[in-house]
Amino acid sequence: MPFKSGFVAIVGRPNAGKSTLVNTLVGQKVAIVSPKPQTTRNRIQGILNREDAQIVLIDTPGIHQAKNVLSRMMMDELQHALEGATASPSNGSNASTARSICY
Repeated sequence: MPFKSGFVAIVGRPNAGKSTLVNTLVGQKVAIVSPKPQTTRNRIQGILNREDAQIVLIDTPGIHQAKNVLSRMMMDELQHALEGATASPSNGSNASTARSICY
């Protein structure tokens, strides 16, 4: 089986457990976890290594209505993370493998 790699952006509402999920999958604390919403303000990347694959998990700020400069900056971070996660696959294939999963 060929080695594969890719990016996965973890996206959702504020305080939905995105950072906890990234920390759990990576196996160590790479993202801060707090009961306070909007703790994650920038993209945080954690790398999940497997025998046949490497996945870069991107923790993002929670999706919310931007009402001030900081909120708009956080939504910009989210947009940049999504753009990076939908890039072409790095396994040599020309097929697009980007997927969106919403809960």
